[in-house]
Amino acid sequence: MSRPDFGITPLTQTTSRPEPSPLIPDESALANDSPFSSPHTSPHPSRSNSRRPSLANPRPVYPGGASLSRRSSLASGPRPITRAEYSGPTTPSLLSRAGSPTQPLTNERVQSRKSSFVGEHPGHPGRHLGGLGGLAGFSVLENRPRELRHGEFIGSVDCGTTSTRFIVFDEQAKIIAEHQTEFEQILPYAGWHEQDPEHLVDSVRETINRAIHKLEWMGWHPDSIKGIGITNQRETTLCWSKSTGKPLCNALVWADTRTTGLLRHFEKKLEEEGIEIDDNEELAIQEADAVGVKPAEVGLGPSTHEAAFGDKGVVSDGKEGVAAAIGKAMEGLGFSGRGKGSKRSRKGKDGLVDITGIPLSTYFSAIKLRWMIDHHKEVEEAHEKDDLAFGTVDSWLVYNMTGGPNGGLHIIDVTNASRTLLVSLKTLQWHAPLLRFFGLKPSILPRIVSSAEVYGKVAESMATPLTGVPIAGIVGDQQAALVGNKCLRRGEAKNTYGTGSFVLFNTGEEVVRSNEGLISTVAYQAGPDSKPVYALEGSIAVAGSAIKWLRDQMNLIEESNEMDILAGSVKDTGGVYFVTAFAGLLAPYWDRDAAGTIIGLTSYSTSAHIARATLEAVCFQTRAVLDVIEHESGVQLETLKVDGGVTNSDLAMQLQANIGGFRVCRPAMRESTALGSALLAGHALGLFGWDLSRPETLADVNTADAQNFEPAITDKERAKMRKGWNKAVDRARKWHEVEEEEEEEREREHETGQDKVD
Repeated sequence: MSRPDFGITPLTQTTSRPEPSPLIPDESALANDSPFSSPHTSPHPSRSNSRRPSLANPRPVYPGGASLSRRSSLASGPRPITRAEYSGPTTPSLLSRAGSPTQPLTNERVQSRKSSFVGEHPGHPGRHLGGLGGLAGFSVLENRPRELRHGEFIGSVDCGTTSTRFIVFDEQAKIIAEHQTEFEQILPYAGWHEQDPEHLVDSVRETINRAIHKLEWMGWHPDSIKGIGITNQRETTLCWSKSTGKPLCNALVWADTRTTGLLRHFEKKLEEEGIEIDDNEELAIQEADAVGVKPAEVGLGPSTHEAAFGDKGVVSDGKEGVAAAIGKAMEGLGFSGRGKGSKRSRKGKDGLVDITGIPLSTYFSAIKLRWMIDHHKEVEEAHEKDDLAFGTVDSWLVYNMTGGPNGGLHIIDVTNASRTLLVSLKTLQWHAPLLRFFGLKPSILPRIVSSAEVYGKVAESMATPLTGVPIAGIVGDQQAALVGNKCLRRGEAKNTYGTGSFVLFNTGEEVVRSNEGLISTVAYQAGPDSKPVYALEGSIAVAGSAIKWLRDQMNLIEESNEMDILAGSVKDTGGVYFVTAFAGLLAPYWDRDAAGTIIGLTSYSTSAHIARATLEAVCFQTRAVLDVIEHESGVQLETLKVDGGVTNSDLAMQLQANIGGFRVCRPAMRESTALGSALLAGHALGLFGWDLSRPETLADVNTADAQNFEPAITDKERAKMRKGWNKAVDRARKWHEVEEEEEEEREREHETGQDKVD
């Protein structure tokens, strides 16, 4: 089956070969018309030549030809379709990092690049472009006679879970140039997920340089880019040395679940001790002064009773013995002034949510940071010596892009800060009692900034053509997708189907406290003097990663774009349900002990039924999240705006409309995550007249060729499907046992030499 090039990273690579010269491409690169026929990605070098030799020789065609029913006179039941038997349209890749889909470039400028390029160099398509190697800034235009034009564009760095891309947008959000590159995923044990922080910076440098190179070949000068925004995988936690600027250990990725045992410790602490309420407002200032930190510099806010937005938790008067024990422990961490001031505390899980909007979970940054301090001696020592810098991916990228140890900024935007478990959602400032609860010093903290302002400029040390260009927007990837989908009014919602799936519902300037398992979070803050906009969020841990699992671990498909072929070859799942709880269940279930479960199998079941059940799983979970949103907001959703790699599947989007009972709206340009950070940066710079407080100024942004999917089943059929799903979830819940998990955690830590630091 032939496959057109969709401008995405191929999942099967040719045998690796030496990097060609940037100026003299080899013949294979020329034959591929590099870089613009398939120019948009840099695959990670670990990709192998072929991962499924068994699929290289597909089964012979059975009598009856290439029928989607896959039945023959020799078969007694359903038989999975093969690629050789399929002659329908090809689907783009369904895999991408969370919040940033892999989608072919569709605007007229990009479509015309190949023909205009071939005319320039007859007989040598791709000359000077076959080897875009190296990470430093480069240009091969010195020998070109024409001058480069000067325009107005906005750029976006989108650093996701598995890859980074840099995209250049125009005023209408048409993509002018872009490049994507993968970086290494370090998976030493089940549930462990790490990344090399320096690889993240390298990937940003490479994507910028290669995208700018393409921009120049299209006849545009790099100074056409007036500013850049940054969006990033959230919660992923990094630690580096303030003195050297070097990372102290690998980053712990948001999906990493090694901290389950530590989580239980803090759950117990919440119940027994709770989070202190500082009746003395000067207490936080005293503690910060003790370690040489000025509260205003990092945004350390008040920690009185008024710092909480909710009131579901139990407020206890406490006991002197507990307060004294806490005070003694804090003195050992370098805090002073605990004294006799505060005795009251918020106890239980609800007490934490009242302050932060988010529950205790392996998902959020504070738990990961505490584990890093406890298990990496270098991190523990830096923490003790006040040399530790903590941040999320946006913090690390901005630090390096603005100079690193030579004046680099140590900041974090409000959307990323709100995911750390260390911030009051009401004040949007660091909350001193939470620092004490997790045993963290205020000296480690980045300064909290808004999502749209000029923070600084790209430094020369970054070695890109964008030196001096302002960085003017920072936002977490899911909030970026909310902005990119232009869900700027209260009551509008989007779902991003990437590695995970994330439903966000705009609640306006009001913080809504969910009673049914959703997260209250910051959507964005469009400037330091603007009021923050809030959202309710339902996080689904597994979406595109389940498709990747079918491809890489189960070998049911060879390419992710074969999901529609396989799953679409049966009319339903045959009663099969797949609860994709690879690392427990997030919203609205919040069961970390749930296990991945395929149920309803019979001798009739085939790989096609499992593939279809995989697509349905994320649709059922999305509907469950939206049930809660509709109940708590009193608003019934009519249209769900979508983006992310899985939305490339027409079948998945139709299943979502069927299971959800609402219209699904899919834009043609689905880079909503990157677009969101670009919109925020453009807003801060006053570019194109974009103003997020006036959505009508974005009326012409990304409006072309949207496609709607309408429900095509009856309410009775929908209710039956959802009843089966709920039964499957009940079977999957509470599978893991505490004692077994704790023993496994200790064994893994010992095997890796990461026992707890004494």
